[in-house]
Amino acid sequence: MRIISCASYYGTGSSAITDLVTEFENVYSLTEFEFRFLQDPDGISDLEFNLVENHNRHNSGHALKRYKKVIDFNSGTRFARKYETFFDNKWKSISYKYLENLTDFSFPGWWSYDLLDKGVRYYYRKLFINKILKMTIWRKNERVLNVLPKEITYCSKPSEEKFLQCTREYINELFTVANKENKPNIMVDQIVPPSNLNRFIRYFDDIKVFVVDRDPRDLYVLEKYIWKCRIIPTNNVETFCKWFEYVRAHRKTDKWDDKVMFVQFEDLIYKYENTVKNIAEFLDFSPEEHAKKETIFKPEVSIKNTRLWENFPNVESDIEYIENELREYLYEIN
Repeated sequence: MRIISCASYYGTGSSAITDLVTEFENVYSLTEFEFRFLQDPDGISDLEFNLVENHNRHNSGHALKRYKKVIDFNSGTRFARKYETFFDNKWKSISYKYLENLTDFSFPGWWSYDLLDKGVRYYYRKLFINKILKMTIWRKNERVLNVLPKEITYCSKPSEEKFLQCTREYINELFTVANKENKPNIMVDQIVPPSNLNRFIRYFDDIKVFVVDRDPRDLYVLEKYIWKCRIIPTNNVETFCKWFEYVRAHRKTDKWDDKVMFVQFEDLIYKYENTVKNIAEFLDFSPEEHAKKETIFKPEVSIKNTRLWENFPNVESDIEYIENELREYLYEIN
C-alpha cells in the first residue's frame, strides 16, 4: 500500500489534487480531512527530536506524554469523533501500542513540567504547600513533598533505526485499517508539511507527495474578503507579502527527491490535460485508470476560483504591491 499526500501553505488548493487523485480507480481516499499528527507540535517529528536527536532524562519521557495528549485530542469525543471514524475506532489503541513499543521502562515519579501541565495555578499551589512544609515541620531535613504521587515517568532512548522502524510499522498499521477497500494507494491529506520533507518521508515505506501553491493575488483576496479567518495576515499588504515569503522560505534551500512533485494550482485548470498527464506519470498510473475523470475535480468549476482580484477593483493598489514584491510567485496565463 502506497500513501499519496498533499502538502500546502493554507488555502493554496491542495484539495484540488485530493479530488483529482481520487478519480483514479486504484486509490482509496480519506477525503479532505487533514491528518497532521506527524508534523504538528508534539507530533511524531518532535517525538523523534526528543527521543533520538536530543535524548534527555526529563524531556524524552515528557515527549511521550505530550504525544499521548496529541493521540487523545485527535481521538475526539462522542460528539466529534475525529480520527477514530477514519481508523475503524482503533486510532487510540494502535497509537498507545506505538508508545509502548518506544518505551524502555517506567517508574512512579514526576518533574516540574508534569506539574506545570496541570495548570499554572495548580503548579504554584503545590509549590506553596511544599514551601510551607520546608519552613515548618521539614525545616531540618531535605525532604520534598511528593505532589504527584500517581504520576508515572517514562524512559525511552531508541536508536534512529528503531524509531523509524516503529514509526513505519505504526503508520502502516493505521492506514491498513483505514484503507477499507484494500486499494493499492490511499490518499491522505496533509500528513506531511511542504518544508523539511526529506525528514518526514523517512517515516514511510512508500509515499508520494504533491506540494501545491497558488497565485498570491488570489490568496490575498480570498482571505481578506471571503474567508476572513485571520490565519493569513491581510490587515496590510506589506505584512501579507512578508508572510507569504516567510512560509515558503524553505523552497530556497530544500532539495526534493523523486517522491515529491510541485504543482501550481492554476495549472490544474489552464493546463489541465498536460498537468493530469504529468501527475499520472508521477504516480505510475495509466490513462485507463482515470476512470472518474472530471467527476470530482471539475476545472470548469474551479476556474471561478482564479484571478479573483479582477473582481475587486478597490484593491488595485494592493495587487500592484504584491505584483512588485512577489513577482516570482505570480501565475500568468500564456
